[in-house]
Amino acid sequence: MSGEEASQLDPLMATLGHAFAQPQLLRVALTVGSWANENRDAGWPSNACLEFFGDAVLDLVAADALWRRFPRLGEGALTRLRASLVSERSLAKAARSIDLGRWIYLGRGDEQRGARERDGTLADALEAVLGAAFLDAREAGGDPSVAAAQVFERLFGERVRSLAPEDGLDPKSRLQQLVQAERRLTPVYVAIGEPPPADDPHWRARVELRPAGKPVEVLGEGEGRSLRAAERAAARAALAALEP
Repeated sequence: MSGEEASQLDPLMATLGHAFAQPQLLRVALTVGSWANENRDAGWPSNACLEFFGDAVLDLVAADALWRRFPRLGEGALTRLRASLVSERSLAKAARSIDLGRWIYLGRGDEQRGARERDGTLADALEAVLGAAFLDAREAGGDPSVAAAQVFERLFGERVRSLAPEDGLDPKSRLQQLVQAERRLTPVYVAIGEPPPADDPHWRARVELRPAGKPVEVLGEGEGRSLRAAERAAARAALAALEP
């Protein structure tokens, strides 16, 4: 990799907080399989293996960050929080926050299909970048865990600091905890209207409270491609109304 090619990645390295001793590792991390297939003579592979490795690195640094944030929290809650933190949606959001998509090497077909902004493309690239930072630091004689943790901090630090122990619960579980604590009632989910046709599933649902001897109280309504998705949307609407 020429010095000029490496310098083109300097702004991204500055954003990530890791100066790659081997910038070609970062370039590989940004290379999607479709580009590698269309440019076999380029001399470097896709990010598939780095994404595989980075997935494990991400689990490690996320677990460490959560352990530091919540040293007294139980295993189940920590596992739930980590799952929320490293989900595809969460990774894609972090990738968009640094405009990672514009750095990705993407094949023409994928480009035309809008893959540059897909959650999966961005999440895979972000995992590969974490893996690349770990390997780069190790091969340069540094501490790979520290390097990966520094990149993770740039991307997720604010979010980790803003987490609460109940975060990571699905909206229905969060709503149930909230309502049972404040009202000692259990939310009830009701489908609205007739079941939709199988070829065009579009469900609507509402969540209610049914206090004894009092009128039914509708907390929220939602829509989704399945009844379960509609119920989750209703729970999110209820939480938005109930939580400060």
